[in-house]
Amino acid sequence: MKIQTSVRVENTLYEEAKNIFSKFGLSFGDAINIFLAKVAMEKSIPFDLSLPSDELENRIKNLNTNKNTQIYTSANKLFEDLGI
Repeated sequence: MKIQTSVRVENTLYEEAKNIFSKFGLSFGDAINIFLAKVAMEKSIPFDLSLPSDELENRIKNLNTNKNTQIYTSANKLFEDLGI
């Protein structure tokens, strides 16, 4: 038995993906069914998903708040400070 469902996706993302699927001879629905079958078989999302590490979160926060950051006017100055 098949069911019909609908999802909201960004138009540009949909069009880009649909064009790629068509190169494989797949419809959008075929591609979604392949994705769902893979999820069901593997009992997981079939690609890596991860959250940023605490260190990366802190670095992003520092960049956003201009805290503990150093601006270099040239690569040579950066390399000099790094001892390279």
